[in-house]
Amino acid sequence: MDIKTIVLFAVLPSLSIIFLTWLIRFPKPWVFKAVLIFEIILTVCTLVIELDARKTPGNSGWIIIFTGFFQFCFLLFLLIARIRIWIENKS
Repeated sequence: MDIKTIVLFAVLPSLSIIFLTWLIRFPKPWVFKAVLIFEIILTVCTLVIELDARKTPGNSGWIIIFTGFFQFCFLLFLLIARIRIWIENKS
């Protein structure tokens, strides 16, 4: 994989998770900070693994697929948590 592709697919999902966490506005400010730190660590780990896997033919790209699936599940968890908090505050 090209380095531009690796950076694009490693950084873009993390930025979207951070933006959506900011957009849904959790009532506790530490949630956004925790998601921000978690996404930075996840992005750095993904970049390190992918840049190292680029040296071996056929190895590159697998961690990006796993990270994308994990971030999708994490996004669903954040949305469900926010909806649950919203419902509890309504009643």
